[in-house]
Amino acid sequence: MMAHMKVVILGAGKRGTLLARHLIQEKRDVVIIDNDPKRAAEVQSKMDCMVIVGSGTDPAKLREAEVEKADLFVAVTDSDEINLVACGIVENIRSEVTTVAAIRNLTYTGKDGLPATILGINYIVNPEAEAARSIHAIIDRGIFSDVITFERSNLVLYNIFVTPKSRFANQNIANCRANIGTEFVIAAINRENEGIVPSGNTVVFPGDTLSIVASDSNKESLFKLIGQHRVKPKKIVIVGGSKIARFLLRSFEPAQHRSIVLVEQDPVVCEHFASLFPQLLVVRSDITDETIFEDERLTSYDLLISLTDNDELNIITASYAKRVGINYAIALIKNNNNYIRLARHLDIDSVISVSEATVDSLLKYMRGAHVSSVHSLFDGRFEIFEFVISGDMAVAGKKLKDINMRNKGIIAGITTAAGVNTIPTGAYRIEVGDTLLVCAGREELGFVQKIFS
Repeated sequence: MMAHMKVVILGAGKRGTLLARHLIQEKRDVVIIDNDPKRAAEVQSKMDCMVIVGSGTDPAKLREAEVEKADLFVAVTDSDEINLVACGIVENIRSEVTTVAAIRNLTYTGKDGLPATILGINYIVNPEAEAARSIHAIIDRGIFSDVITFERSNLVLYNIFVTPKSRFANQNIANCRANIGTEFVIAAINRENEGIVPSGNTVVFPGDTLSIVASDSNKESLFKLIGQHRVKPKKIVIVGGSKIARFLLRSFEPAQHRSIVLVEQDPVVCEHFASLFPQLLVVRSDITDETIFEDERLTSYDLLISLTDNDELNIITASYAKRVGINYAIALIKNNNNYIRLARHLDIDSVISVSEATVDSLLKYMRGAHVSSVHSLFDGRFEIFEFVISGDMAVAGKKLKDINMRNKGIIAGITTAAGVNTIPTGAYRIEVGDTLLVCAGREELGFVQKIFS
């Protein structure tokens, strides 16, 4: 991603503002276009960027945003049609501008997945598909609060809150690694809403949140250490016959549908899901009916995932499920990301935000061809991404100790081309085909990415 990148974002909703906030922190030149004057004024008062009021399908407004000078045009309004048309107009104004569109409707994208491109748009992201992918990754790797998985690496990142009784509390990081006896890297620390890139001398305090990268083989010992255990759920309840539920069910093998029950109150939606997934048990009922958990023996299930279009209902349902004996619960947040913090205090194991999953996918695309996944940490203060090492990179063949990160970032893990996971030491030599997990503060991303360009 170039240093003086200019990005024009169409749509000042949750996704547009979240993406803009990340890019502004990186010192990128950002312009936002939105047709709602009130929303535009609100964004202008909170963000250090230019905001233009008007339609994204008006060529005059696009020229006012100087879209012809942009490196990227990202259309993330709630209308597929506006996103498609706007990208088409930008393509017409200057074909060299890379266009990205959020498209929800499967009529455009095809039921078997997203095409590489449509109408000349360079990249398409489907918010529901991204959210479903995040949920499936969590289930596939074993339920865990705040777990992040990667596309090419089997290493896993856990965000862990440090209590006064934790083995990490009041220890420096070098001691933590020596005493705990399992291989891991603390990639970042969040302390009183300030992000810290740790060194061996950094002391961990109660109240800190640690981002820990560990390999698959060491997960069980790490789970014991932090008082949690990993479970791959066998029986799953899905609440809500939404598009995300459909994407999620498609990501399971058909045989797995036998151990999944879908609870939905709309009879038409129930029929649709029963015909799409013949081995799925579909129960027509309102999840707020207090007898349903008993009538359908839902408390014998391992995991409940609440995927309705109502954030409040998802949080209440997931929290209630834990109280009546379901081991694990996941809640979807579609509309109000403020609920994410609230949900963590209600014993909900994982919260999936549609806008965060979408923005992570957009950021991955913006980072360039060598980046296979990107995840934001601590409300966007840090980013962890996967770099695939190619022969033309200056770091290929170098030992880690010879790469000067100037304490601005951490190489938190490596997966070799043969699929072997390594928690890195200074003596490790980077080889072509290695996948590196690199964590850096958002302000330092430009510096860190130059090292790996």
